[in-house]
Amino acid sequence: MEPALDHTLRRSAALVEECAQIDREISRLQARKAERLAERVRLLLDEIRPGQDGFEQAERSMISELSAGLRITAYAAAKQLANAHTLQERLPGTREALAAGALTLAHADVIVEAARDLPAGDDAVAAAYETAVVPYASAETRARTKAFAESVVAALAPATVQEQHDRAQDQRLVTVTDEGRGQASLHVTGPAVLIHSAYDLVTQEGHAILRAAKQDGADPDPLGDARTLDQVRCDRILLRLLTGRVDHDADILESIRPTVQVTVSAATLAGIDDRLAELDAHGPADADLARDLAASAASWRRLHLDDAGMITRTTAYQPTAAMRRHLRARDRTCRFPGCRRPARRCEIDHTYDHARGGPTAITNLACLCATHHALKHPDVDARWRWTARQRRDGTIVWTTPAGVEYSDAPPPRVMFVAQDTPEEDSARTAAA
Repeated sequence: MEPALDHTLRRSAALVEECAQIDREISRLQARKAERLAERVRLLLDEIRPGQDGFEQAERSMISELSAGLRITAYAAAKQLANAHTLQERLPGTREALAAGALTLAHADVIVEAARDLPAGDDAVAAAYETAVVPYASAETRARTKAFAESVVAALAPATVQEQHDRAQDQRLVTVTDEGRGQASLHVTGPAVLIHSAYDLVTQEGHAILRAAKQDGADPDPLGDARTLDQVRCDRILLRLLTGRVDHDADILESIRPTVQVTVSAATLAGIDDRLAELDAHGPADADLARDLAASAASWRRLHLDDAGMITRTTAYQPTAAMRRHLRARDRTCRFPGCRRPARRCEIDHTYDHARGGPTAITNLACLCATHHALKHPDVDARWRWTARQRRDGTIVWTTPAGVEYSDAPPPRVMFVAQDTPEEDSARTAAA
């Protein structure tokens, strides 16, 4: 390796570590700020209690004071005050991790927000929640932490979360935001399973249209084949809404069905209980909706979990298909640290290259998106190629060209751990 490149890689690794250290210092400062904000809330509560005459005026004044002083919106000020108060009064583990620089404020915020669905005043449940979530958050991205935290809350307080889902169901809506330059955004808020199914449908259609255009060398669509996938998705949605037609490109698209992965316990599927299901990589899902999806699904598969909530095996035995099912159920997303691309849209990769003797075994396979798969491809110049190794527990240890290691562990399924009978360690995954 050239000396100049050695210096480049070493300096690159040092710069990343310096940025990480700066983030830790910022987190410590954010913790100090949160303490001050929590103190301001305590001043309010010591003077006047919620429900007393004048409380709303006093609270509004406090929020306005912070909004003006920090030059932020009233909404942002209210959120900062509320989150700081929750950190101080209810989530000491999260507060301490923030103060130590182990969490960013963004991580702490999603932990706080998910905790609002926990039973009020139950310190034991809050402690159990932090015990599970804080260590996970310290090693993961904000997005992964959010999904995991919501799943932990659903496991600890399913009734409360179900109530929240029921209320949210009544709040489904469609809104429009003007974006300028002749563009506008259409926002549809509804059940996550159905929204992701709709997104998956237009994504599959978009891939099919662009793939056919590339293979045929012709335009299967009047708009041509130079569109991006996002542009095709947008065109397909608007075509349906404005014309009610879905026959455009029918020869390409007629066999496409939307796919989402939902995990639900066998007892819930049978109607024995109403524990929440899980929309893989996105968080809890309504039990009734999960049962409806399972009933109408083209297929479903039984999975078995160990005491840590990890996938261990499937009932199918055919090696290649069974391993693919196992890996997608285990990984749920691309296994590069922080990547959220669903496993069903990833490639199955040999962690240790098959051409070099790597076995086709669960302990040497993982789901990687095309972007992160390419990082370790043998054709990549050794100066820029990442390497990966897999531990027996499924953790992938990535090594940068400069020799810095980053680990990514398969996410546990906290919602479906067996508690009473051996049968309850099973779960079913429906593709709808």
